[in-house]
Amino acid sequence: MNWATTFDMCYRTSSGITDLELQSFIDSWNLPLSEQELAEIKKQQRNPFHATNPMYELYTPIDPSKWTIPNKRLPAAYIAFLQYSNGGEFGQGERHFQFFNSDELRTMMLAYEFPEYMPGSVPFAMDGCGHHYIWDMREDPARDEYPILVSHSGNLGYDDAMLVATSFVELCQGTVSVEQLLYE
Repeated sequence: MNWATTFDMCYRTSSGITDLELQSFIDSWNLPLSEQELAEIKKQQRNPFHATNPMYELYTPIDPSKWTIPNKRLPAAYIAFLQYSNGGEFGQGERHFQFFNSDELRTMMLAYEFPEYMPGSVPFAMDGCGHHYIWDMREDPARDEYPILVSHSGNLGYDDAMLVATSFVELCQGTVSVEQLLYE
């Protein structure tokens, strides 16, 4: 795959990931949550209800110690893309991509609490309109690929997610925007 010619538009590229950075990323992206990560997530938990709301007393904070991160290999096509550009922003027809770099993938997965709302999934990009591109890793890969779903960051869950591609390359070659797929 020639990533330099895959996309119609290249808004922002980054240097490709180095071999050393790649090995570190592969070794660490799916480690169990560290004590520091657990503490940060717990510290961020807030009761969303006002004290006078009847739901206030029913609120239970999320327990990130129960979270698991898929112990799976990332698709080879995605690794090859990172070697071309470690993150970046691209367009293909009406479809837009804001790929997370290797340092952002885990951070975004935890910040949006994917292990809580979509266990077994891993977000790797957004579309610029609040939708995540997500690998569904609940099952083993088919031909080194996982189904790719889209879900809005304000409504994460498998029930409202939509299958958009069966491979990373298929996703990148698609030209229809996520908004059109989901709402038209």
